Formats: sequence, structure tokens, C-alpha cells
Amino acid sequence: MTETCKCNPFLTAAILALLALLQGCATLDKDECMLADWRLIGYQDGVAGKSATVLGEYREDCAKHAVVPDLDAYRAGREEGLQQYCEADNGYRLGNAGRGLPAICPTVLEGDFRDAYNAGRELYLARSAVNKTHSRIDNRKQTLSTLGSNRAQKLAALIADGLKADQRVMILYDINELQQEMDSVEDEIVDLESDLEEQQASLDHLSRNSTY
Repeated sequence: MTETCKCNPFLTAAILALLALLQGCATLDKDECMLADWRLIGYQDGVAGKSATVLGEYREDCAKHAVVPDLDAYRAGREEGLQQYCEADNGYRLGNAGRGLPAICPTVLEGDFRDAYNAGRELYLARSAVNKTHSRIDNRKQTLSTLGSNRAQKLAALIADGLKADQRVMILYDINELQQEMDSVEDEIVDLESDLEEQQASLDHLSRNSTY
């Protein structure tokens, strides 16, 4: 009977945190190749959601030291690790963080994992839309403030002594142009705030009704 890996949840969390820092680093030195516990390495890679292609990198590293990885042990360990990585809650976390959907889960877990990922992704996109609209509103308000300052300067210039009639006409023209721009920006802000209200309501609804 194949021995299964019974892991302390706190230890698993620590492994996940550590492997997140090491993601993408799959090199092994001589001592690691010689002393490797291939089942444990496979398990850690599975828990970290690494692609099976990383085994090829291990083989290249260890070939330099005349060591051949135990493929069966590695694959068995990785399958055990994937049982944890491919839990629905983790799929939801990945989607909610805006991460890509990895195509590594066993068929028996893939459906629930993908559904959870999509639910998290939907929340991520809703939150991103709210943040983007907030940013656009702030940008347009800054533009409105700048236009207002320019208009105030023109108004001050309009009443300055010594101006000729044609100069005052040009300043009045500039003031009118600035006012039209301000009116347009204000309309944009009103529309954006309406969009934001709808987007926030959608985000709140998704958050309240999440099953994860």
C-alpha cells in the first residue's frame, strides 16, 4: 500500500510560504542531488503548483554529478502535493489574486478547482474595475482643479489695467474655452461616479455571496 503524506496544516503553510519565495528556482547542487528525497521534492513541487517540466531541470542538474532522479518517487510525491494545491479554496485564492489558471491539476480535482478559480477571478475583476474607476475619477478631478486654476488666472488678468480691447476679447475667449472644458470634465465625473456606484454594488454582491 502506498504511504500517504499526513501533513500538519501549519507546516504546510510554512512550506507554501517558503516555496513561493523559491518559485522558479529549480536548480540542485551536488549535495542536494546526492542526498535528495525525491518523494519530498515532488511533494513540495506539487504543493507549490510547479509544472512537471521542472523535473527535466533536476535531471540536467543531477546528470552533472552522475545522479539520476527517482522518477517514480518524485511523481508520487508530486501527486500528493497537488492534492493540496488543487483544493478549491486555493483555486479561489489564485483567481482572487489575479493569478493565471495553472493547467496542472488531476482530472478528478480540475473541475472544482477551475470553478473556484473562476469565482475568485470574477471578484478580482470586479474589484479591479472599482479601483480603475476610482483612479479615473481622481484623475479627472485633478484635471478639473487645474482647469479651475487656469480660469481663475485668466479672470484676474481680465481686470488688469492697461489692456487693449482686443486683448480682453482674447482673454474672454480663453475663459469661455476653459469653462467649456470644465463643464465637460464635470459631466465625465458624474458619469464615472454613476459607473462606480454600480461597480461597487456588483463587488459587494459578489463578496457577500461568495461560498469560499
